[in-house]
Amino acid sequence: TIHSHVACGHVGNAATVYPLQRMGHEVWPVHTVLLSHHPGHGGWHGAPVAAGDVAAVLGGLQAHGVLKRCAAVLSGYLGTVAVGKVVLEGWHAVLAANPEAIIACDPILGDELEGLYVPDALIAFYRDHAIPAADVIFPNRFELALLSGYDVRDVTGAVAAARAIMARGPSTVIATSVPVGRDLATVLVTTDGSWAAVTPRLTTPVKGAGDVLAALWLGYVLGDANTAAGALGKAVSDVYELLERAANETLQELPLPTYTPVNRAPRFPAAPLKL
Repeated sequence: TIHSHVACGHVGNAATVYPLQRMGHEVWPVHTVLLSHHPGHGGWHGAPVAAGDVAAVLGGLQAHGVLKRCAAVLSGYLGTVAVGKVVLEGWHAVLAANPEAIIACDPILGDELEGLYVPDALIAFYRDHAIPAADVIFPNRFELALLSGYDVRDVTGAVAAARAIMARGPSTVIATSVPVGRDLATVLVTTDGSWAAVTPRLTTPVKGAGDVLAALWLGYVLGDANTAAGALGKAVSDVYELLERAANETLQELPLPTYTPVNRAPRFPAAPLKL
């Protein structure tokens, strides 16, 4: 997992590593930023990791001879195009060692409330370089609209935008925070069809739900040969239960240390869409 990292809280690698480990996967975190806590809480301290240092860590993994055991790469917050280029080289190194590895990309650019919170140059980098090289991407509604050029207001718009992006490379798009009346949908689009897992809206200030969702979906797919739609229902249900507890207990962070993988039918299964 190539992502940001915080010492306090659960976003970036501090949100992806533990759930994957809890699911039984070995995880190698590579940090792109080192911060005290999420900047959304204010008063943060820390700094980005230089592109050369990210390259050194990825190169060290390659030199260590372990990339052939790498089943997937999950890339999240990059921060700069320079780091993005290094990450692309890392993807290519993994695929050279294991051509069956899944390349999963969370194109972190911004969200509905804060708008764009990375340099403008990263939009073109994701659109023209990273996304065409990925197998699966995890944009939120804001990012899906930005990367596709479509007006994404509902599930139908999300599916159309996802298919436009898929024409440039990825075989799978998982879009979060798509409105369905008063509820929200997580929409899955693959070459085989489209599905949505719909949940009630929750009001909570916690960050990192999208990071956890990407990790859990990937973990379920890798762990038990689940279908993409089956994995989505499980991942969405897991994340919703974490958010629900955070809302009920007025927490400031996801209660991730209590996470346990779903061992029952998902609370919010993914249903096929007929558009």
